[in-house]
Amino acid sequence: MENAPDHGRTVRNGSLAMIGLGVLLFVLSLVYLIPHDMGVTSALRSRGVHVPAVVTECTEVSAPQDNPAGNSHCRVRFTTSEGASVETRLAYVTDTVKARDTVAVVYDPRHTDVAALASSIGFWNSLGRNALDVVALVASVVMALLGLAVHLAYRRLTRARRRPTALQAVRR
Repeated sequence: MENAPDHGRTVRNGSLAMIGLGVLLFVLSLVYLIPHDMGVTSALRSRGVHVPAVVTECTEVSAPQDNPAGNSHCRVRFTTSEGASVETRLAYVTDTVKARDTVAVVYDPRHTDVAALASSIGFWNSLGRNALDVVALVASVVMALLGLAVHLAYRRLTRARRRPTALQAVRR
């Protein structure tokens, strides 16, 4: 019986891992994902300047077998309304452009290194990105709560198993 697996330890460690990962994903969603996507989009919508740009290079986000949509990080070069030439990476990945394409971008005049395709800050694209952020937030809460529920149930069951029953107490 010495080599029997300790399922209790597995349940306890698994539930603690779920709690930890849930809290980590929750913090990541609140601190980075949601503010980044909403901040870039709202800045470009409120004060963005539309200009033509040339795509200088595109790099796939991962290997082709892992990236069936063909999403790429692209860099663009454009001239600001003040006449300065700027080359920067687009704020969002895209699958619609390739190197040497001429595209319409929106850039933030306060921070010229922030630019996105004009089509990327439309209502439906923003809704899709924000929906994924909210799904990540909800998934993190569900993970943490499920891990907590399993952990508390495990503790309650192990305490009940260790506690003597009334019949055992009378026999002593």
